[in-house]
Amino acid sequence: MLVLNDPVLHLSALEDLDVEDLVHLPPGYRYELHNGNLVIMTPSSFWHKDMTMRVCLMLLAAGARAFQDPGVLGTRPRDCRLPDVGVVLTLPPNTADYSNLPGSAFSLVVEVVSENSPNGEYTYKADWYAEQGIPEYWIVERDDDRSHDDATVIVNRLGEDAGKPVYIEKRKLRLSELEAEYKAGRAEG
Repeated sequence: MLVLNDPVLHLSALEDLDVEDLVHLPPGYRYELHNGNLVIMTPSSFWHKDMTMRVCLMLLAAGARAFQDPGVLGTRPRDCRLPDVGVVLTLPPNTADYSNLPGSAFSLVVEVVSENSPNGEYTYKADWYAEQGIPEYWIVERDDDRSHDDATVIVNRLGEDAGKPVYIEKRKLRLSELEAEYKAGRAEG
């Protein structure tokens, strides 16, 4: 039995937990399934929330179908990740019936690095998103000067190394610079 802030969460068949079970878990937390294992994410800082919102608003203003915390289904059963921002190419019909979409539905996913609890953004998350075939992956991290108002964005594009999908860094710039490019309509992604 797992206890979360007083409400008791009964998961009697934890080994049978499925992606669709995530919608029935208590609100206020972020959940992922890694090969059927439930991962409860720590609450994010307000810097993290601010950077996530800025990226999402920038993409929306450019006409992208950007969403915060979209569920990305893996190719293996009982596997789902929750990037901070995702851009969906085309929404399926009857969107009220979906809480997660396959990786093939996304053109971009964005992870904002939580400074106090890095969560594999540079390693296994990048590998996992690459396996799903998502063309672009951005990592948003705290600047070296530890700015509270800006971040560094690492723009990665999907490539191949020895027959395996991998992300290749294409650009590294400040979020404020990327926002200015998007606002001017000349983002190079």
